[in-house]
Parts: sequence; structure tokens; C-alpha cells
Amino acid sequence: MKKTAILKAINRCLSPGGLLAIASCLFFASSALGHTLYIQSSRYNVHEGKKFPLFFCYGHHIPVSDGVRAKKLNNITVHAPSGKVKKMKIRDETSLHSYMVDYDTPGTYVLTAETNPGYYTIYIDKKGREHHVIKPKNLVKDKARKIITSLYCNQYTKTYVVCDTPSRNFPARVGLALELVPTKDISTLKPGETLELSVWSNGKPYKGEGYWDASYNGYSTEAEDMFYKKTTLTNGETLKIPIPKSGRWFIRYSTKTDAKGEVLNSCNQLKQAASLVFEL
Repeated sequence: MKKTAILKAINRCLSPGGLLAIASCLFFASSALGHTLYIQSSRYNVHEGKKFPLFFCYGHHIPVSDGVRAKKLNNITVHAPSGKVKKMKIRDETSLHSYMVDYDTPGTYVLTAETNPGYYTIYIDKKGREHHVIKPKNLVKDKARKIITSLYCNQYTKTYVVCDTPSRNFPARVGLALELVPTKDISTLKPGETLELSVWSNGKPYKGEGYWDASYNGYSTEAEDMFYKKTTLTNGETLKIPIPKSGRWFIRYSTKTDAKGEVLNSCNQLKQAASLVFEL
């Protein structure tokens, strides 16, 4: 290639359009693992009659990363100690989706959220280029030489907040389609102890294979750099996670099952993910 041609190529890369293309590639590369949703509270021990906000972490950096699109959220729900369930009206915006929670009764509150399901496909086009898209595979099959990954994803998240005193009957499970369930009142956990979590799927103890990792706020500022690295569990094993220090902890668990029948037209696997945030 002649020197003038090389210089023209460099100038194209440094032009606004070239920089935009590079930025887009970097964005999709960083999103390759998919964004994780964690629901949080500004306070985890509150007093009766006070209001405090809930909000989200969405992305690859703990404790806060990207904004959440309203269309991504199916529901945000507050489970009161009385058993009353309130759904927040989701604002039409991309943000941390902070909403004030009225703690009007002593006991343990459970804050939960669920995403709308979505597709995520990675494919190689006919020129050998890799693409990451939030589309089903049937919409890209004509462009694709090879489908690397094609998922249909749901996410479920929760956290516990104590108003004055914990509930006598700890609300460990609230019925999420995939849920991490503490085996005892999580507010009694102390630094140096081990947190035990069972996994429930559609109202029953989960007996299949899954993957978990965990971290705490302040451990790392790097994307996806978790204190506990990805670990595989089989046959519905209980998660046993040593908690060496106080702070705000983030735990996530996911499952993948092969798609069958007509579902195979749009994806290869069904993925569910559950996350839990707690503070001690």
C-alpha cells in the first residue's frame, strides 16, 4: 500500500464517523457477557414512617453502571411484612429507576424486579465479521455464516430491607421464577460466617446445573472482576458462600437450557439469571 493510501486510511479512522464505528465496536465488546440487573436500597436498616429510595445496578461494574431502559423492566415490586405487595409505576426513561419506598410497618421488606425477556445473538457474517445483536437468530440467519450464541434471557433480582426489627417469619422466598433463597434470616449474618442459598425455579427447588459468582462493593473497579469467580454447581446444590467482611454484597446465579421445538427457530438456549444484594 502506498504511503498516501495509508495516511488516507488513518484519517478515515480518526474522522467522526470512524471514531463512532470504533466506539460502537468497543461498546458491543464490553456488552458481550450481557448486562446484569441488581436491585438495591439506599439504606438496609430503616425506621418506621421513613421513606428511602430503591435503585439499580445494570451492567458490568459494581455498584452502579448503566441506566436501565423502561422497556427492559417488567415490574418493580415491594413486598411488605404484612404480605401486601405493591408494584411501582415504571417511568418511561432510561435511568437508575430510583423510587421512594414507604416503610410504614416494622419488619422485613423484600424489594424485587423482573426484566422483560429479550434475545441476544452473536454471529459471524459472510465476510467473517463478528456481530452482537439483541435480536432472535431467525432475523439474522440470512446474513450469518455461523451463529455462535443465541439466547432468550430473563432476569430476576431482589434485596431485603429491615424496618426497625426483622420479621418473625423471615420472607426468604417471594415466588420469583428463578430465586436465590437464604436458608436463614440474612439480617442475622455476621462477617466471617457462611451464607447458604438454595435455588428455586418456578416454585420448586432447582435440581439442574447452574453458575454463580459474587463480589462486594469496593473489591474492584474493573468490569466483571468478581471476588468469587464463576463456579459451576450441579444437581441443585446449595450455594455456600463465605462472607469474610462487612459491606454490600452482590451475588448472581444463572441457568441455561437447550431450546426445543418451535423455540429453536428464534434461539438456541433459554437463559435465566437471578441476583441478590444484601448488606451486613
